[in-house]
Amino acid sequence: MVVRRRPSPGLPVLLLLLSFAALAGLYLVGRPQIAFVNRLAAPVRVAVAHDDPLTLMPGERTLLPVPWSRSLVIQWELVRPLSADSRPMGEEVRGSLLERARWGTIHRYAAARGLELDYFAPLITNAGNDLLRITVNAGLEGALDCGCAVRPGARRVFVGYYRLYKNSTVQAKARGRRTATFRDLGPRVIASDGTVGLRFEAEDLRAP
Repeated sequence: MVVRRRPSPGLPVLLLLLSFAALAGLYLVGRPQIAFVNRLAAPVRVAVAHDDPLTLMPGERTLLPVPWSRSLVIQWELVRPLSADSRPMGEEVRGSLLERARWGTIHRYAAARGLELDYFAPLITNAGNDLLRITVNAGLEGALDCGCAVRPGARRVFVGYYRLYKNSTVQAKARGRRTATFRDLGPRVIASDGTVGLRFEAEDLRAP
């Protein structure tokens, strides 16, 4: 004689709970979201719809949920460094993204390339004995004075982002109208964050 056991009354409930857990896990893994990364060498502010903006430091990443029912507008802008007189240095760098809900994670980022214009960030080392005033793209359209003075001994000072051309220049000015200029910087800007280190020696500065 074969004795058959009755199925446990709790088994269907357990299977139902496991099914719900699997569906919930699938939703959490596959729900629409944006992984946003700051690939610049300075902080950026990220605004999502009408929420308060987030500030992301260089290299920082955040996950932004996308509602299923509507699209999402994301705007970001560079937090520009301030000069000694509290004026923003460099160009305004910003971007805007419109994303619609779709399954999984969408990867987006703030970067110096891939916008309407390319940008670069000169990092100034002053190996001389005088304060240096920096002008980016001197002699070109859109030349811009940083409005700052880089002190002697300063290393890799960030003075903002500027438009990058093949023939971009960075000029340092010291007392006595002495200048030194790095030219044709476009091919030298290879870092993913758009930075390029420039070192000015005392002997580089010459009077006109």
